[in-house]
Amino acid sequence: MISEPELEGDLSAPATVPAPRGPEHATETLGADGSRLIPGPPLRRRPWVWGLTGVLVTSAVWAGALWAYGRAGPDLQGYGVSRNLCLDADLTALSAALGKKRDPFAAVGEDKALDQAVCTVNLVPKPPPKPKGHPGPTVRAYAEITYTLHKKTDPGPQFDASLIEPADQGAGEQILKLVPEVGERAYLVSRSGDESPSLEVLDGQAVLSLSVGQVTEYNDVDPLNPGFESDDQDVVHLGGLEQAMVEDMLALMDELRKK
Repeated sequence: MISEPELEGDLSAPATVPAPRGPEHATETLGADGSRLIPGPPLRRRPWVWGLTGVLVTSAVWAGALWAYGRAGPDLQGYGVSRNLCLDADLTALSAALGKKRDPFAAVGEDKALDQAVCTVNLVPKPPPKPKGHPGPTVRAYAEITYTLHKKTDPGPQFDASLIEPADQGAGEQILKLVPEVGERAYLVSRSGDESPSLEVLDGQAVLSLSVGQVTEYNDVDPLNPGFESDDQDVVHLGGLEQAMVEDMLALMDELRKK
């Protein structure tokens, strides 16, 4: 007969675990009943603590980036101040159509918020010979250019609205024609019955305008004199200049981005 194995010792007494030896376990912790307590593994930080820490670090980095952007200002895309806009604006295409550049006038203003430059130049063709005894006026075309570089604020939201001029009594209807592939946005602005177009351009932080017109100088000639004569040769026709204005504007923008 096979008997069950005998278990030695008192089953009613709790089992004891010998305390580990070594300096790292020199201190033992006893329970309320005098039994030894074995330390468990170290507590781990909860996952949400790590997540919160990551959010705080990301927020700090983003705030630092915004602070640095605010100090650096917007991207000017290479545009710089023009010391003499009449020199920067060659106007090769308009000169070929209307006459050579004469009597340039340029001015510039610089500020922390924006830089401004203007240029007015006459475009004078070779005058045709006039018959003796028939005095007449001197008619010439001119070009006016403005350039504003915004260094603090974005001019984009107000650009379109700034082109709408209040209608004068008797003035023709204002016409805005979108011109593709010139800056960020560009419009050819004119009025019905008026041959004085202007090309208005927004390119990032830069706002540019190129307009043409004509003036009549009578000098010592009295238009009320019965001997005064005028014909079609005394009128500068400014229609059909869109392509020339676009070519000269693109050349000017390239020049201003080199500053």
